[in-house]
Amino acid sequence: MKIIVSLLPAVALAVSAPGAIFTNTPDADSFVRAAAASANYGGAGSLSVSGAAATNVLGTVNGVADTFIRFNTAAMVAYFNSQYGVNNWVIDGAALAVTEVGSPNNNIFTRGVGKFEVRWLGGTNADNWAEGSGMPMSPGSSGLAYRDEATLLNAAADESLGTSTNRGKDGLDTFTLTRPAGFVTDARNGGEVTLYLTAIDSNLGFTFNSRSFSAIAQPQLVISAVPQPGIASVQAAGANLILTGTNGFDGGVYIVLESADLATPLNQWTPLSTNVGSAAPFSITLTNALHGADGGAEFFLLATP
Repeated sequence: MKIIVSLLPAVALAVSAPGAIFTNTPDADSFVRAAAASANYGGAGSLSVSGAAATNVLGTVNGVADTFIRFNTAAMVAYFNSQYGVNNWVIDGAALAVTEVGSPNNNIFTRGVGKFEVRWLGGTNADNWAEGSGMPMSPGSSGLAYRDEATLLNAAADESLGTSTNRGKDGLDTFTLTRPAGFVTDARNGGEVTLYLTAIDSNLGFTFNSRSFSAIAQPQLVISAVPQPGIASVQAAGANLILTGTNGFDGGVYIVLESADLATPLNQWTPLSTNVGSAAPFSITLTNALHGADGGAEFFLLATP
């Protein structure tokens, strides 16, 4: 018979369930312009994501503009630890909330509805940038500038958090973010997390308030978390195995993954069973999971889709 090893806590991925929510506010943000590659605008009251063909209120093309926003998640990690226990939680949702300015009057900002991408920057220099204090009418000579993108962006390490479309109207916009592994790990580490916004559509002219404008209208990285589910016990029943799960929620979907090697990447583990759990300890039966005496070990993880 196989040696069965249960892991507690187990690895869990995205969950859709009621949980705790924390709103992270930026410690730095700035936009950069290709047309002024050495200029800093870190003190501006608005941020800009602009495509190459976008125009301002006068119909003038201003060229590409990208935005960098940096959040520190230390307070978030402390909060979730206080709610669920140290590291006994998983991130189950993420969103970027901004207050859009549909018709900016300053000529440096463009207008237009279109798609843009949000990226998490994962390179070694990702968080190593200074906000600066430059303004649209008086750009700074120190701090983040367009020329710095070459050292901050890293195609091998950065991860896309999805694409969205602005509304082109004044008001709050909330954009749901995907949760790739690097971004989730970085957020859980309780340090600096940098997001980068860049235009996909050439006519996009997306303007929104920066942290310098107003505390109540500054960008927000909203993260939700739920208790981390785990496997509390494993019991043999003939050729079947019965796993007892903990930290579930009513209606939650849980997948049992199996591997003969704990070092196997998670995306290569074999899914055995999909089950609906509950807030109380719940049982999962794995039919014919025991395959005889092969002398090896078997590892199980409880994950969520």
